[in-house]
Amino acid sequence: MRRYQPYFLVCLIAGCFLFMGNREDKQLIISFHHFIGQQPLVLDDTATNIFNEKMVVRKFKYYISNVVLTTIDGKKHTLPNSYFLIDEADSLSKTIALPHPNKSISNITFMLGVDSIHNCSGIQSGSLDPMHGMFWTWNTGYIFAKLEGHAPLANTAAHSFTFHIGGFKNGENAIKTIQIPIRENNATSAIHIKADINAWFNGYEAITIAKNPICHSPGKLALRFANNYAQMFSIIQP
Repeated sequence: MRRYQPYFLVCLIAGCFLFMGNREDKQLIISFHHFIGQQPLVLDDTATNIFNEKMVVRKFKYYISNVVLTTIDGKKHTLPNSYFLIDEADSLSKTIALPHPNKSISNITFMLGVDSIHNCSGIQSGSLDPMHGMFWTWNTGYIFAKLEGHAPLANTAAHSFTFHIGGFKNGENAIKTIQIPIRENNATSAIHIKADINAWFNGYEAITIAKNPICHSPGKLALRFANNYAQMFSIIQP
């Protein structure tokens, strides 16, 4: 039997790992596109919502977490501890890359918000870093979605509207699980998701800026907004 010297074996093994390390894994690219109805969202530009209320959006951002990809054979590919802050002001944040299961995808499921465990886990980093302005207090937790701007019909100082939606405790849990079906011809290496701000005002029930220009804490109004904006996502062609 041929015997190899130890240093040769080390080189052989190292070379094998080098080869494996250079192999590119297939990725699924998910892009988020923000609209107000059929009009693409442009921060600081005047737009009109579904109730014909003129508005200028200054901030729009939300958390996507705990993504699950379901393939056409019914298998679920879970990506635990996956937290992404999608921010209209940061174009790079609107595109996320995930490991691709190498099969056609029938639907994508994600949590809109931050799960209760991570709401109570102390100071965190990355997307969950409080520096992003999406954290209230240790007792109240994270803001799941934020929409701010100016509207002439808002009866507030400077006619501003501010919607900071969150809450994870019993009776005020605003965490929403979103499931979006994907047509087979769209289940490629890229998925484009539309988020329509109009759903904040009329996704499930009517909420106008004129009557409700402020929501700054968990509670009944936050739950109403969460029920609405859970309807804002759909698949679109690029």
